[in-house]
Amino acid sequence: MCKMKPDRKVIGELIVGYRKAKILFTAASMNLFSLTRNAAAAGAISRALRTEPRATGIFLDSLAAMGFLKKKNGFYRNMPLARRFLVPGKKEYLGHNLQYQDIIWNAWSELGSVIKSGVPPVALGKLLSGRSKFLGEYIKGMGEIARKPAEEIASALELSGAADMLDVGGGPGSYSIAFLERNPNPGARAVIMDLKGTLKVTRKIIAAHRLHDRITLKPGNYHTSAFGKDRYDLVLFSHVTHDEGPEDNLRLLKKAFAALRKGGQVVIHDFMLNGNKTAPLFSALFSVHMLVYTKNGRVYSSEEYSSWLKKAGFRGIKERHICSQTENPSRILVAVKP
Repeated sequence: MCKMKPDRKVIGELIVGYRKAKILFTAASMNLFSLTRNAAAAGAISRALRTEPRATGIFLDSLAAMGFLKKKNGFYRNMPLARRFLVPGKKEYLGHNLQYQDIIWNAWSELGSVIKSGVPPVALGKLLSGRSKFLGEYIKGMGEIARKPAEEIASALELSGAADMLDVGGGPGSYSIAFLERNPNPGARAVIMDLKGTLKVTRKIIAAHRLHDRITLKPGNYHTSAFGKDRYDLVLFSHVTHDEGPEDNLRLLKKAFAALRKGGQVVIHDFMLNGNKTAPLFSALFSVHMLVYTKNGRVYSSEEYSSWLKKAGFRGIKERHICSQTENPSRILVAVKP
């Protein structure tokens, strides 16, 4: 009887793992799971998607084999996993992220070239250019994903003295929203700095939370735009620093130091690696992702962040794990301007 050895099984699953991923990415990009909310025949799905019938049937069967669809009497319907995470409009919808992975798929095929040259084949911004409608939906989707870690971070921080906050590269505003909703000071305010196109989406999100009178949107590039001087009680960098090299990160922290009032806090939130840079697995893989799409980015260790914070003038550095039991754990480092 043929039986795969346990030590070989790990490699065997990795060899074909890309097939499962690409099938799921493609299904999300086609918005297929909207068509299978109710039982639908392969022919009807093919006509709705304008796809070739035979190929569509094979594709649907693979999704059923993976557990996303149930096939009965030639009809396909979403299984609980698909109903919860893959149907647009659902609270935990992950389709935006899956579509994003599909868009960037081809660049990963250039990994060997990137390792040889150290240069990404195409900048992420260029890959996403011309996709304004998708980007708007993606930013909103990322806002939903960020909600839980934002709430956890806000609950972990001492916010009573944080009347003025700067959220650098704040995207959908999830962290500013969570910080203001949990700040005991009803007069606390936040400034979100990001690119103009991103802030168009942010404006709608903060209006839905009725925080438009407490959040100011500041269009700008965090490399070139001024942060101000002695202006804020808290400066946040959430998932910003992995895009940058060590020199730029130190420069950003020095700008944050100047922008903070005495006793103010800087908060760095990001995926981080251990001192040996080999764990957790998600962070190590994400570091390769940054290698493929950025000139100098990568995932750093908390020791590296601590070194930059000290060089920038910060003291009292504290570290905390965020969403540690999830598939993509992160950490925060909090430091004070003396």
